Amino acid sequence: MDIISLLLGGIVNALEPAVLASTIFGAIIGLLIGALPGLGPTAGVAIMLPVAVSFGGVAALACLAGVYYGSMFGGAITSILLGIPGDAPSVMTVLDGYPMAQKGEAGRALGMSVFASFFGGLLGLIGLVALSVPISRAALAFGPTEMTALMFFALSLVSVLGGRNAIKGFVALALGMWLGMIGIDPIAGPARFTFGQMDLFEGLDFSVVAVGLFGLTAMFSSLDSTISRDLAKFEFRSLFPRFRDAIATRWELLSGSLIGFVVGVLPGVGATAATMLSYASAKRFSSRPELFGTGIVKGIAAPESANNSASYASMIPLFTLGIPGSATTAVMMGGLLMIGLQPGPLLFVNNGDFIWSVFGSFWVGNLALVFLTLLLTPILASMLFVQVALLYPVVIAIVVFGVYAIEYSTANILIAVVAAAIGLLLIKLDYPPVPMILGLVLGPLLERNIRRTMIQNQGDLTVVFDHPIAVVLLVATIVSILIPVILKLLKKDKIPADEQEI
Repeated sequence: MDIISLLLGGIVNALEPAVLASTIFGAIIGLLIGALPGLGPTAGVAIMLPVAVSFGGVAALACLAGVYYGSMFGGAITSILLGIPGDAPSVMTVLDGYPMAQKGEAGRALGMSVFASFFGGLLGLIGLVALSVPISRAALAFGPTEMTALMFFALSLVSVLGGRNAIKGFVALALGMWLGMIGIDPIAGPARFTFGQMDLFEGLDFSVVAVGLFGLTAMFSSLDSTISRDLAKFEFRSLFPRFRDAIATRWELLSGSLIGFVVGVLPGVGATAATMLSYASAKRFSSRPELFGTGIVKGIAAPESANNSASYASMIPLFTLGIPGSATTAVMMGGLLMIGLQPGPLLFVNNGDFIWSVFGSFWVGNLALVFLTLLLTPILASMLFVQVALLYPVVIAIVVFGVYAIEYSTANILIAVVAAAIGLLLIKLDYPPVPMILGLVLGPLLERNIRRTMIQNQGDLTVVFDHPIAVVLLVATIVSILIPVILKLLKKDKIPADEQEI
């Protein structure tokens, strides 16, 4: 009952005009970003980070979260109307959404996607509220030694966040950790890697790097994308979800939401894997699997419910342990740090009102997005055909002003541009940018906890073996690093055997 009363109090706080306006504003921006091919939740949250942080407090996180799950809702619009996924998690929606649109059922498909997104988000929120407090209480047992082991484990997730090549992932991670060391040493005091530039004495502002690395890079890399397909026709009244479709897809909605939640909690896996697993599961257990891919509502219900359930589930490790399990939650972690809060178990103890108000804004935003999506779908669909030459200069101008307004420094603009150039170079060389941002966020935390552990134990690091939690986390770290290596070796051994059989 305590959790229910805390949640109800948070919802009341989330209905305050400033927080509600921030939530709706973020949700609308998220819908727009999700509907535009080439961007996505990470780029959207990064672009809006300086603007949202200026709102302060609960309103800042409510806005960033609105952009996150709003883009999850909006990604289905291009998938259904054009057959072009707005972001990676929307890929599976194309398989049945676009065929339905070609059959003249675009409105029905969009209505199903709205309902499935709401249903999945609802189950994800229930899991978020139910599990956050127990996990945060368990994590209160963590001291500097346990936190050091936890940071090692979080950084080892590069093995799954690093794309196809784990080595390149760790190289990007090392670059991010080096960038995190720029500035004044937090314990000893000397300046490190500042090259005599006073603008770097306080280190690199996370939001500036994130805006350049994800926001500007996403826009620059999609400048050559054009939309050549015809927009599917639909009537506004057809967008409303059909009751019989909701009943017919009840098992796909439930299984997709549960799969999305479980996968979303796992750091580094993400909503894309959740949608693929839920679609495959729905098809596997269907009595008519041959219909999947021909345009049926069940093929929309499964991935869309998983998509939004995973987005809320991914916030559990962020808020309870301070581990961003994806690029988007890493950017959101930067937002928390910028408003002066350290994500982790103590967040629930020291800032209980704040965290429950943020959770309340999630519930309000999930419901508001149903109405916003239904009302704005025609407008969002028309936005698809705004020329990039007109749209992107406006977005870039907003980004530049937001970056400049953080400290009213032109150096921040230069840093954002350099980060964008690095992002483009990483993409060109097939190096994943996510480990770099993970290293920038977690690297300084790891350094501080290692040095605190050494100071506390007079330089004796063998004390880690006296802490069972730390030992378990270090073993998990080793396993997470070795698994991709073992799988790669097994794959190499398997290929010659297959060739011999042929």
